[in-house]
Amino acid sequence: MNNQKIKKLLAAMLAGTMVLGMSATAFAADVTTGNTTGSGEFEGHVEKDVLLVALPTVASGDTTFAYTMDPEGLIAATEGAKDKDAEFEKGATVFFQSAPKKYTKESAKLKVVNKGTVAADVTVSAETAANADIAMAASNTFAADNTAAELYLGLKVADQTEQAVKAQASGVNATSVSVGVKGAPDNFEVKYDDTTKKYTYEAKAGIPDTAWNSFEFGLTGACNPNGDYSKADLDAADVTVTWSYEERATGSTNPEVAENKTTDAAPSIAATPFDYDRGTTLDITANLGAGTLAATSIQKVEASNDGTAVTADFTSVCTISGNKITLMSGQFGGASVGDTRYLIVTFNNGKTARATLNITQ
Repeated sequence: MNNQKIKKLLAAMLAGTMVLGMSATAFAADVTTGNTTGSGEFEGHVEKDVLLVALPTVASGDTTFAYTMDPEGLIAATEGAKDKDAEFEKGATVFFQSAPKKYTKESAKLKVVNKGTVAADVTVSAETAANADIAMAASNTFAADNTAAELYLGLKVADQTEQAVKAQASGVNATSVSVGVKGAPDNFEVKYDDTTKKYTYEAKAGIPDTAWNSFEFGLTGACNPNGDYSKADLDAADVTVTWSYEERATGSTNPEVAENKTTDAAPSIAATPFDYDRGTTLDITANLGAGTLAATSIQKVEASNDGTAVTADFTSVCTISGNKITLMSGQFGGASVGDTRYLIVTFNNGKTARATLNITQ
């Protein structure tokens, strides 16, 4: 190919390139605006103000605050003949059953636990039924020359000053004590539910009971040892104790109990009695505890008739898997239906806990 032809071919190629460039430039110049739309979504809301207070639950026929007046010291004079296996507090004139086979002037305590994130005000009230036989005293001390039949019951709430319980009467309010209990927001976390595709705000898994703020309340009693109780068919009044809570309002003047939450918790078993049908097995789940007081296994299971004295080693008649105890059928053969029996569980850190069994069959 001679030089003249080569020059013509290069000129044609250069001309084509210029046309293409001019076309591209013209095309880009035609686009003067643009847009796109992104859909908006709201991830959701979780309510972090949780008002949740675990109040005591009692079964029908509960005897926590049942009491016996003994102003003449008949129990002491007979060395507890009415129940020789029981322990009676010396010098007491009113007795509550504060533990199995144990009677004292102070009742067993009931516990209130704030398991929410916000503070709550809890009110505990007590009053006795109207009683013409026995007057309610304002103090647990009685003058030597006082011969009236009088009963003193004191309401003890947390660390507050003990308050005398009054009898029901027109225009007389029940004795009440209100205290504030702080919440524990650090015990909660946001969670996502794959099924509902929603967020929730819940207590973290494995939080021990001791990680919540709580307090206890109960009654104490005494009666006038110099009083005249000779009236025929003299009757002691029933006492009613009630409790309730509400969110603590800004500016509440109710005293706030000291924080007592801790991450340490000893091993425990639910206090609620287990129904044991001896024709089948019974599963009991223990809490191994948390923090420095936690156990890692169950070491031994023993039987007891009264919750204190051991009657037999039941380890061999139980299947133990982690924190779960399965009691085999046919145990406590000497008990009658309706009797109460106990399992005393020993953990590998030396701590013990007790399970209460109601014999149902």
